[in-house]
Amino acid sequence: MIFKVAITVVLILSFYLVLLIELISGLLEKIQFVSRWFLSQSILSPYSGNGDVPSGEPSKGEVSSSQSLANRPSIPNSDTSAIALLAKEICEVCSQLSSYPIAAIERKPGFSAVYTDVPKTPEYESLRARLNDTTLDLLCLVNGPKSTLRTFAFSHYDLAALQIAVERGFFNHVPLQGSVNAAKVAERAGMDEDRTTRLLSFLATRRIFEEVGSGSSVFKHTAMSALMATDRDFHAMVHMQMDEMFKAASEASNLLERSPYVSDTENSAFCTRFGIPAYVYYEQNPQKGARFAQSMDAWSRLDGQVTKLVHSSFPWASLNNGKVVDIGGGSGHISIALAKVYPSLRFIVQDASERMLSRADEEVVRSLGGRVTFQRHNFFEPQPVHDANAFLLRQCLHNYSDNDCIKIAGALVPALEKCDPGTPLLLNEIILPENGSTTRHVEHHLRQVDMTMMIVLGAKQRSRREFEQLLKKADPRFEVRICYLSYVPLLE
Repeated sequence: MIFKVAITVVLILSFYLVLLIELISGLLEKIQFVSRWFLSQSILSPYSGNGDVPSGEPSKGEVSSSQSLANRPSIPNSDTSAIALLAKEICEVCSQLSSYPIAAIERKPGFSAVYTDVPKTPEYESLRARLNDTTLDLLCLVNGPKSTLRTFAFSHYDLAALQIAVERGFFNHVPLQGSVNAAKVAERAGMDEDRTTRLLSFLATRRIFEEVGSGSSVFKHTAMSALMATDRDFHAMVHMQMDEMFKAASEASNLLERSPYVSDTENSAFCTRFGIPAYVYYEQNPQKGARFAQSMDAWSRLDGQVTKLVHSSFPWASLNNGKVVDIGGGSGHISIALAKVYPSLRFIVQDASERMLSRADEEVVRSLGGRVTFQRHNFFEPQPVHDANAFLLRQCLHNYSDNDCIKIAGALVPALEKCDPGTPLLLNEIILPENGSTTRHVEHHLRQVDMTMMIVLGAKQRSRREFEQLLKKADPRFEVRICYLSYVPLLE
């Protein structure tokens, strides 16, 4: 996720970037000729079009607007014409962003500590994805492969600085209003002033904190650092990534030396680093287990996953006075959100962890008049509810290997046989996209989550085709009928 930069600045920088390339290359006439030729032929720039639906794969019979990406002209070779086209595309997208409806955003985004979140509308997300793709391509061409790969290969030093800032409490040691000397931050963090100053200055190059003046060693908050100071759940998510996840990721290559062909919870980078699977680790470290749960809450809010599921294309109201079983539902936040919108539905939240079930907001649950209840259940065991109108399995299967997923789906079969014919099993999971079906920005985020599963649990995210194959192995009568498109799609 990035914060939208000030539009005027982007337009000016893009304009001057094109001029700079022209002067350096001495090919001004060539660029003008190429530009006129492209305009006269009405050829679209590499990323123009209607945007994309960040869903992974379209449903049968439906064509996602993102499919047009595959048919767009490829980027020219790394010459000034490609740079000019990309700069032109950036200007076009930024122009659309600058005219985005005021009602959709409280104030124009900036870098100051008084920030506003970006809109969550599909239109804005599509523009943002296009801009991310185009600016990344522009930077790759301008910087060249050596510089680009060098930046990528050295990025663990950026994470190391962020790790220290989180662990030593830098974000709470800088006041939300005003500024503070690095010496005071060092004193509060319990470390030396020299390294504190260097870390703050380094993070400031990524707009995490801002140095006031030149060489003053005085710092203040920016939008990103202020977010870390004010949003406890988001801070917990970043802290978890900088702690156990960062450490586990460093063992990925060592794991492959030990287990080159098997990937599961015991054969994962996390288990290699800590000596025990992730689930056992969090049971034995309850404080970090609580932080993990807090992180998941932040993650679900990050892209409005709850809202998108509640208002997805699935006809929840058609279940009438039905009963929905929320399998592996944790504290029940999804069922609670659905119950608030659909007053005729009843929900049973199942989870194997008493700790997760106990995190439910009792006051909110009571206000729903008993329509949300809780039941301890291990989804590897046969499903005990035989009169459901729908089973919801949300964000669970990606935590497990193929064999375990087959067992989980198979444990539902006896219950489905006793329910009314056509009772749906709803799988709410990320669906990995086919090549070219969405922007690289969206695909990168989805495959980053897939890497998380590989590192932490030896598990994986899956494509629609892979889900279909798993379900057929659990029982050949399973059939994926509909794929409801959203950031986290819903398979029925």
